[in-house]
Amino acid sequence: MLPIRLEIKNFLAYRSPEPLRFEGIHLACLTGANGAGKSSLLDAITWALWGEARTRRAEDLIHMNQSDMVVALEFEQEGILYKVVRRRSRKSSSGTLDLLTHQEDGSWISHSNDQVKAATQAQINQLLRMDYDTFVNSAFLQQGKADSFTTKPPRERKQILADILGLARWEDYETQAKDAIKGIEQTIIAQESSIRDLIEQISREPQFQTQLAEAEIAQQEAAAALEVAEEHYRAVQNAPNDLRAKQGERARIEANVRNYESERGALETERARKLARVQDYEALIDQRNEIEAGYQLLRAAREDDQALGTKLRQLSDYDSQRHALDMEIAAEGETLRREAAVLESRIETLTRIIAAAHPDDLAEARLELEKLEAADLLREQYTTEVAELRSESTGLAATNKELHREMKTLDDRRKRLESHADATCPYCGQPLDHATRLRLVDEIAAEGTPRGDQYRGNKVRIDEIEQVTAAHKREIDALALQVRKLDALREHTARLQKSVDDAHEAALDLNEAEARYAVVRDLIDREAYALDVRAALAELDVLRAAVGYDSDRHTAAQQQLQMYLDFEARQTRLNLAAESLPAERDSLAMLEQRIDRLTEAMRAETAALEQVEIEIVRLRVLVEEERARREEVLRLRTAERSASEKVIIAQQHLKAIDDARVRKAELEARVQAAREDKVVYEELKTAFGKNGIPAMIIETAIPELEASANALLGRMTDGRMSLAIPTQRDKVTGGVAETLDIVIADELGTRGYELFSGGEAFRINFALRVALSQLLARRAGAHLRTLFIDEGFGTQDEDGRNKLIEAITAVQDGFDMILVITHIDDLRDSFPVHIAIDKTSDGSRISVR
Repeated sequence: MLPIRLEIKNFLAYRSPEPLRFEGIHLACLTGANGAGKSSLLDAITWALWGEARTRRAEDLIHMNQSDMVVALEFEQEGILYKVVRRRSRKSSSGTLDLLTHQEDGSWISHSNDQVKAATQAQINQLLRMDYDTFVNSAFLQQGKADSFTTKPPRERKQILADILGLARWEDYETQAKDAIKGIEQTIIAQESSIRDLIEQISREPQFQTQLAEAEIAQQEAAAALEVAEEHYRAVQNAPNDLRAKQGERARIEANVRNYESERGALETERARKLARVQDYEALIDQRNEIEAGYQLLRAAREDDQALGTKLRQLSDYDSQRHALDMEIAAEGETLRREAAVLESRIETLTRIIAAAHPDDLAEARLELEKLEAADLLREQYTTEVAELRSESTGLAATNKELHREMKTLDDRRKRLESHADATCPYCGQPLDHATRLRLVDEIAAEGTPRGDQYRGNKVRIDEIEQVTAAHKREIDALALQVRKLDALREHTARLQKSVDDAHEAALDLNEAEARYAVVRDLIDREAYALDVRAALAELDVLRAAVGYDSDRHTAAQQQLQMYLDFEARQTRLNLAAESLPAERDSLAMLEQRIDRLTEAMRAETAALEQVEIEIVRLRVLVEEERARREEVLRLRTAERSASEKVIIAQQHLKAIDDARVRKAELEARVQAAREDKVVYEELKTAFGKNGIPAMIIETAIPELEASANALLGRMTDGRMSLAIPTQRDKVTGGVAETLDIVIADELGTRGYELFSGGEAFRINFALRVALSQLLARRAGAHLRTLFIDEGFGTQDEDGRNKLIEAITAVQDGFDMILVITHIDDLRDSFPVHIAIDKTSDGSRISVR
C-alpha cells in the first residue's frame, strides 16, 4: 500500500487544507508545533482505511463546532490506483464508506456495498491483506505505542506474528476440516439409521406375500359378480334416454299448443281492432258535408291570422331594439357610478395611509438599530477569539500530559538511583560508586529541567487563556442580552420605513384620484353620457309608429282559428277513411280464415299429447328398474376396484422390499467410504492445527525476524546489543513449553527488557517493529511499501538519534516511502523532504518543502 493523495475536511485539527500529495516522496519527516496535527495526519490515513484511530469514538475526530468530516485517500496497490472515501456525521452518528478503482479514462468505478458497510471494509482488508491491529503492530510506530509488540505476553505476540505471516487461513483450513468431520459423522449416523430402517422393512416380506395371495382371490370373485350385473343392466340401460326423449316430445307439443293459443288470441284481438276501424271509417264518411264546410272556414281564419302575425313580429323586433338601447344607456350610467364609488374608496384609503406615516419614529429606530448591530458584531468577534483560545489550550494540555509522563519517568529513575544502596547500577548491573550515582542523578535532573520549564510555561499560558476566555464570555453574555431584541427592532424599522414610503406614493395618487372623481360626478349629474344611443332610440320610435298593427282584429282571427281548428284533423281522417275502407274490409275476411285453420291444428296436437303421456308412464317404470340395476353395478365395480388396489398395494410393498435390498447395499458402501474420508480429515485437522503447519511456518520465520532485527539493532548500538526470540522454554516441572519470549543481550550479558533505559528500549522496539514490517512485506503478501514512525527521537541522546537516523536510512530501500514525525529542529535537516504542519485560526495547514 503506497499513499498517493490525502484529502481531509474537518478532521481533528484540520478544517479544509489543500490535499497532500505523496508523489516523489521517499524519505520525509512531518514537522510542526505540538498540537498542530502531525500525528493527526497519520490518524487520517488509518481512519480512512480501517475506520480506526487513537480515539475510541469517531465523533471525537470531528473538528470542534463542525457537524461532519470526510477523509479521502488515494493509494497504489499492486500497480492499481484505488481511492477510499470515509464520511462521518455528528448529527446522525452514522457514516459512509466508498471504495473506488481508477480507470484509464480518468473516471472512478465504485466497488462499495450500499447496503452493508462491513462488506466494503472486508474488501479493503482483503485488498491490503491486513487489518488495523496488524498495521499498528508492524508498519506504524504509533505515538506512545512503539513497545506494543515487545510488552505483550508471548501468546499475544505469537498471534500478531501469525497475523503478519497470514496464518489465519490455516485456522480456516482447520475449521473446514473439523466441519467436514462433523458432517461425515452426521452422515454416517443418518445412513446407519436408514440401514436399520431398511432391515426392518425387509423382514416384513412374508406378511406382504400372504396379503398378495388373498387379494388376488378376492379380486377374481368380484370381477365375476360384476360381469353378471353388467349383463342385466344392459337390458334397461336406454330407459332414461327414452324417457327424456318422450318428455322432450311432450314439451314440444305443449309448446305448440301454447303458441297456437297465443297466435289465435292475437288474431282475435286484431280482428276486433280491424272491425272497430271499419266502423269508424263508415261513420266519418256519413259526416262528409259538415266536415268539409268547417274546414273552409278554418282556412280563411288562418290566412287573416298569418297577415296580422307578420306585423306583430315586426313590432316585436322594434321593441327588442328599443330595450337593447335602453340597456346600453343604463349600463354606461352604471359604469360611471361604479367608477365614482371606487374613486371615493380610493381617496379615503390614500388619506388613511398618509395619516399613518411616522417619519420621526423611523429616525429613532434607525439610530437604535445601528447601536445593536455594532454590539452583535463585537459579540461575534469575542466568540471567534474564545474558540481559537480553547483550541490553543487543548493543544497545550495534551503537550503537558506527555511532558508530565516523561518527567514522572525521569523522577522515578532518579529516586530509584538515590534510594539504591548497592554498589551496582539498578538498571544495567554495572559497578556504581557514590560519585557516579550523584552524577547520574544530576544528569537525570538536568534532562527533566527543560521539560519542567516547558510544562510550567504551558500551565501559565493555559491559566492566562482561562482568564481571557472568562472575561470574553462575560462580555459575550452581556452583549447577548443587548442583541436579543435585534431581530424585533429590524422588523419594526422595516415596517416604519414601509409606512413612510407608502405615504409618499399615496400623496401622488390622491391628487390624480380627486381630479378624476370631479369629472365623473359631473357626467352623472347632467346625464351627459351615451348621447349617440339616445339619438338612435328617438329614430326607432318613429319607425315603430308606422307599422299599423290592430291587436283587436288579430284577437278575433285567433279566436275563430281556435274554434274551427278541430276540422283540420277531421278532414284528414275523412280522406284517410275514404281511401282505406275497401282494404280494411278485405283484411278482416282474411283474419277470419286464419283463425279457423289455427283451431283445427290445436285439435290435432291435443290428441298427440294424450298418446305421449301414456308412453311416459310406461317408461318411468323402466327408469326405476335401470336405477336399481345401475347402483348394483356401481357397488360391484367399487368392490372389484378395491380388491385390485389391494393387489397393487401388496405388489408395491414387495417391490419396495426389493428396492430396499439394493438401497441397503448402497448405504453400507457409502458408510464404509465415509469412515475412510473421516480418517483423512482427522489427519488434515492435525496438520492445520496450531501445532502443525502454522507452528512450522513460525519456526522458519523466527530466524528471519531475528536476523533483520539484529542487523538494525547492531547498527544502532555499534554491535553492543542483540536479541533472540526462543519459541520454547524449559518447565520447572520438567519438559518444555511453547512460548515466544524476547531475550536481549549486550556486553554485560542477558537482561530483561524492563531493565533497559528508555533510549535503549526504543532501539530494541524500533528494530523489532521494522523487522516485523519487512517480514509482513515478504511473507504475508501484503506488499507493504510504507513505514510510519511517530515517536522515538525524544528518548535518544545525540549519538542515539544519529544512530536511529542511520538505521532509518539503512532500511529505506526496503520501502517505497518512510514518514517520520519529529519536532526536534536539529533532526529536520537529516531528511530530504519536510512536510510542515502550521497551526492557524482556521485549522492546521499542510505544506511540502
